[in-house]
Amino acid sequence: MADVTPEFEALEIALMRAWMEADRRALKSHLAADCVLMFGTAPPVLLDRASFLAAGRGFALTGFRLREVTARRHGGNVWFTGHAELELALGRGSWSGGFLLTDLWRRGRIGRRWKLAERSLAPVEADRTFSDAIRALQLWR
Repeated sequence: MADVTPEFEALEIALMRAWMEADRRALKSHLAADCVLMFGTAPPVLLDRASFLAAGRGFALTGFRLREVTARRHGGNVWFTGHAELELALGRGSWSGGFLLTDLWRRGRIGRRWKLAERSLAPVEADRTFSDAIRALQLWR
């Protein structure tokens, strides 16, 4: 099976640039009509496509870097995951740092272009205690 990571990393970068540039038209072209964005806050919060697009500069991406990315097919969809260093402006505050990014991409009905159907964004825990303990469970180490 061919590695789809480069193709979807390019889509992710295009989506993030559209968000950074507050390019509503480009954002709309990347988001499925029923797209939802899940934020790993306490408590978790969902935004639908309309709410995310309407937020505009009130929820702005001012910088990003993707690392440790991977994409894999799952049926007719593609899961994209990676570590994202994000600089977000939220109202008068900021929310920046490392995040786990998980995106579900599927082909659109019109034009059959890939569209973001679901995004989950959660801050990364800085404490390595849990990641080291989980890594110790890996059978392939």
